[in-house]
Amino acid sequence: MSDFELQKFFDFNESDLAANRLGQLTQKQKSLLAANAQKHRSLYTVIGIVVALSVGGSLVTALFSPVLSIIGGSLLESGTITPQALLTMLPVLCISGFVILAAGGILILVLRLVFEKANRKVDTTVRRAEGKVNFVWVERQERNTSKHGPMYRTVRSLEMRLGGETFTVNPKLPDVINQGEEWIFYYTNHPFKFLSAEKINPKG
Repeated sequence: MSDFELQKFFDFNESDLAANRLGQLTQKQKSLLAANAQKHRSLYTVIGIVVALSVGGSLVTALFSPVLSIIGGSLLESGTITPQALLTMLPVLCISGFVILAAGGILILVLRLVFEKANRKVDTTVRRAEGKVNFVWVERQERNTSKHGPMYRTVRSLEMRLGGETFTVNPKLPDVINQGEEWIFYYTNHPFKFLSAEKINPKG
């Protein structure tokens, strides 16, 4: 594959590669990483809002509907809230309160994790992985969100193992890089992005 095709595949040029060799980013790469980081924050913020609204709404509906039904039934029966009605509702109210607190605590923990990911500190330090390329197909079990078929499905993904690091990569990458070739990859951790790459030419 020509240098031009390689650069097109990874979206870099000679200026990017030269800067990455020195552990630096070009202005183009800085702008792209900043945009990716903003997309990441926005995505997890939306996820947090959706989780809060869906879980919170379902919780309120599930817990307060029975309570309101009991209260409404007591009012219809007696025309007012009597001591006997209060005693009847007390266990339900206590259980509902406990469940609300427990579910609220779980919801807070989930939202905390989601928003921690949304606000994760950007790490655009230029890193490098160097060595012989080893492509490995891996399989994992994923819950099937479809109403049809088995509960879990097998998902395959391609990993590239290089210099002690493992990356999940585009399945088309083996069309660009041959198994066993020696390469240097420059990348950032968060947001993750391959910045550039260069093949190590054998000596001699």
